[in-house]
Amino acid sequence: MRQTLFYIPEQFLGLPVFGYGLALALLLVAAAVAAARHFVKVKKFDADIGYYTGLAITGSAILLFVVPNVIEPGHGFPIRGYGFFLLLAIISSLALILKITKHPNITTEQIFSLCLWAVISGIIGARLFYITEYWNTMYVPNDFRQTFFNIVNIANGGLVVFGSIIGGTIGSVVYLRRNKLPVLATFDMMAPAMFLGIAAGRLGCLMNGCCFGGVCDLPWAITFPQGSPAHIHQIEHNETFFDGIKLFSPGTDGAAVIKEVQPNSGAEKAGLKPKMIIQSIGAVINGRPENWTIHSPDEAITLIHSLRLNLPNENLRYGIITEDKDMKSFYVPFTPSKVLPVHPTQIYSSVVAALLCGVLLVLRRLKPFQRDGMIFCTFMLLYSVARFTIEMIRTDEDSFLGTGLTVSQNVSIGVLIAGIILLFYLRQKPKE
Repeated sequence: MRQTLFYIPEQFLGLPVFGYGLALALLLVAAAVAAARHFVKVKKFDADIGYYTGLAITGSAILLFVVPNVIEPGHGFPIRGYGFFLLLAIISSLALILKITKHPNITTEQIFSLCLWAVISGIIGARLFYITEYWNTMYVPNDFRQTFFNIVNIANGGLVVFGSIIGGTIGSVVYLRRNKLPVLATFDMMAPAMFLGIAAGRLGCLMNGCCFGGVCDLPWAITFPQGSPAHIHQIEHNETFFDGIKLFSPGTDGAAVIKEVQPNSGAEKAGLKPKMIIQSIGAVINGRPENWTIHSPDEAITLIHSLRLNLPNENLRYGIITEDKDMKSFYVPFTPSKVLPVHPTQIYSSVVAALLCGVLLVLRRLKPFQRDGMIFCTFMLLYSVARFTIEMIRTDEDSFLGTGLTVSQNVSIGVLIAGIILLFYLRQKPKE
């Protein structure tokens, strides 16, 4: 896990890089040159000119209104591991499409335009899928600016592959229909590239620490650092101790009850025991005593984590209701939390996607798969099964609407059914 690879400085040769700076100037010049070259070639203002204009407007808005909020003072603009591998996924997919495309009705320029449509609509779809699934973590009451920033800030992760496939497919269909290009034949050429993009993109998930698997003790298991999404998940689900204790809520009142105390921890030495109820947590901050009332295990975990980050050597004061219903204070020294090793599901997904990319490249040479749409149909069938299976190992998503399956598993079933329907349609359709 390495969320930040490096930083781009805020200034270069004394000139600002972001905002009204060099990056904006380079973007506008590049868009203008691309549009001018296209105009010289076709001698008219067509849809592609609009694409370049839209790209320039979108990029300018990001550089002016989003990037300044991401810059870290004293460091610069962070290049995240997630974003780097997302870019690598886009470039590698485009390169593969250019290499394997051999269709008399599709030009190289149309491929670039199509990929632009697919990438933009795919990112929008992936982000919308994520926002819908995790809206409670995105929305900040009475703070539109922060909510908007949470929605558009994809540098730290927050893209769902299924959303990108759905969004990219819709955007591609719109482009192909508008330009009267063969839809199924084009999707056949895009399908292996999508697997290659998934293979690269999942490495970004590994850098970001998201999409992790369940706890395991296999030789190839990986251990993420303290405070990682996997660690927080283990704490919240009582898979590991946090500050020497495990908490749970016994009912609807939301109380934070101690479930288990770590042996030889600061909590045990301070006298904490199972079934005690944490009513409050206090600490001395800048010489002043502070106290917070606790209403739930999640609230207790969040507060303890915040205090321990800023006061690692401070004994926290736990206001506890003991088993005999008395209210007592316990002064608890810090105990580091152990992060348990987990399945490297990001690597599983990357390897499987790379292998399936190779499978499609082989199948497209076989006569039964040279019917338009067959390779894309195979992509739908293979990916839905692979994704459903890997989701069984992942633990970062909860059951969706009481189905016992995650959102992605439910979507996998839908994609599998759609792939089967497409297969029957293709078998009955005359060969092109």
